[in-house]
Amino acid sequence: MTLDVHASELNSQVDAFFGYLRRLGKSPNTITRWRPELALFVEWAAGRGLGEMSGRDLALDYLTWWHARFEARRGRTPSLNSVRAATQAVKSFFDFCERFDYLVDGEGRLLPNPAKALELPTIPVKGELDWLQAEDDARLLGIWMNERERVQVFFLRMTGLRLTEALTLLNRDVDVAARSIQVRESKTPSGYRSIPIMNELNGHIVAWRSFAATLGVHGPDSPFLVTRKGTRLTPQQVETTVDRVAVRAGLGRKVTPHTLRRTFGSDLLNKGVRLEVVSKLLGHSSTAVTERCYARLQDETIRDEMLKALIA
Repeated sequence: MTLDVHASELNSQVDAFFGYLRRLGKSPNTITRWRPELALFVEWAAGRGLGEMSGRDLALDYLTWWHARFEARRGRTPSLNSVRAATQAVKSFFDFCERFDYLVDGEGRLLPNPAKALELPTIPVKGELDWLQAEDDARLLGIWMNERERVQVFFLRMTGLRLTEALTLLNRDVDVAARSIQVRESKTPSGYRSIPIMNELNGHIVAWRSFAATLGVHGPDSPFLVTRKGTRLTPQQVETTVDRVAVRAGLGRKVTPHTLRRTFGSDLLNKGVRLEVVSKLLGHSSTAVTERCYARLQDETIRDEMLKALIA
């Protein structure tokens, strides 16, 4: 079989993989993230078929090649998150190929999955607190903001949504009457959830919609976080807004949309909301993820509860 035929076959298998993910309802963000990674994998394969690749090829040759390509393109060493995404994309693709009998030799005999040799890097938990303490949280929410800044900051802080989740919401997903937000697009199936609208947030949503209506960009199928042109805000626009408001509040630290998400979770845990409930609201795949994200907070809470009990 020629190199061109192998390359065409591998590209067809990759296309089938992404079609399969879409039919399963996999997050569009995951598909977008994995597509360039598998394009690089096809480039590295250089016309080889799946049956010609070993675990050693993938774990040593491919990832070494990928690492060098990343450094050449970006001018820096890839983060563990980037390595994890590249590895997960290839692992998931080979799992798909194994499930649907694409992993065969030249005579059609099934082969073992070589991607089982790949190990996902462990992402260490940050040692520092990556959420706002109560004083900084109050300063941020108490600073003057215009309508556009206010809805972005309060919405992210009072819902705990991932930035990508917030940006994909349509107006019909934000139901003020029912006091509920329906998350229909997320990175994992557990991310599809309903989030209650807090009293403090409700008024900001109503004010934002009135403002958007004056600009002629409000409608049930319009993005909730919308620009003056009627398009959805970009992640960069929201990140710039959050950072600008934090600087104005004089917090003296970097504040991102994810900081607001973590602040939402830590605030609920500090107020005694059960871990299982917080995990569900954040759309985590399991409570183990929530425990890992808030390990330090939980240690402090346990210590404080023990000291209170001893004093009492």
